[in-house]
Order: sequence, then structure tokens, then C-alpha cells
Amino acid sequence: MHFELVDPLDHRELLEACLEVARERMGVCRSSRVLKTLKLHKKRLLVAARDVRGVAGFKLGFCERPGVFNSWLGAVAAAREGNGIGRRLMELQHEHLAALGYRLVRTGTRNQFRRMLILNLLSGFELVGVRHKKNGPHLQLEKRLTPGAKSPENNLVRS
Repeated sequence: MHFELVDPLDHRELLEACLEVARERMGVCRSSRVLKTLKLHKKRLLVAARDVRGVAGFKLGFCERPGVFNSWLGAVAAAREGNGIGRRLMELQHEHLAALGYRLVRTGTRNQFRRMLILNLLSGFELVGVRHKKNGPHLQLEKRLTPGAKSPENNLVRS
């Protein structure tokens, strides 16, 4: 398994493969909406895990404002669940963001994605609010980072 930290707009094929995993796990995930949102932000990050079988999981986000990163979408392929891939993706994302000087990561999830909620809580996120959407409550979480931490090196491809 190798991990890649890239700008998703520079790696459209990888991004589309990641969105297929999102569709498998979460249902509707429109490429056009994702691209439109990503284009609104100058700083974007895709952290992907893949091997010869394809994309195993990913985390996708963007800089919301200086020092604040929105970890927007992420999923692990159903066949790969339970192998620590989601945890490792999150660790790599947070290490990289801290090395870049980010101080806060924001994310959100719904109750139906309990594994993600539990992983977020075990990884240091705190529940900071609830937004009510048409498909039910959306839990808002935040985690403080330690800026300047060493960036990850193992099994990474960067561009």
C-alpha cells in the first residue's frame, strides 16, 4: 500500500477513482459538484491510499481560511474496512497539515457513519455543533493541530 498527498485538480484520474469509493460508501457523490467546490479554493489536498487493487481509501479537503482546513470527504472501500487505512489516512493528513502550519481541522459526519464518527473522536476531534440538513443531523467536529510538526515520509508520493 502506498499513500499519495496531491492537489486533486492536478490528479483528476486519481480523484475520480476516489469518488467511486465515496459513491460505493455514501451513495450520490457528483463529480461536477466536487470539482466546482474544489475550484473555489486555492489550497486543496487529496490523501489517497492505493495498491495494485486500486484505491483503498482517501481523504479530501481544502483550506477554509488561513490556518483552518476543512476535511470534506473521505471513505475507505468496503472490502478494505477494518485494516487501519482510514486511521492512517487521517494521521498523514494531519501530520502534513501541521507541517504546513495549519492549526485547526474541521470535519463533519452523520450518525449513520458511526465508524467515521468514532474514528474522529478517538483521533482527538471534539463535537462542536450540529447542522440540521434535509437528510438528518450533520455533526460538526474540530481538532486542534500542533503547527510545525514533522511531515510524514513513509510510502508517500507527493506532487
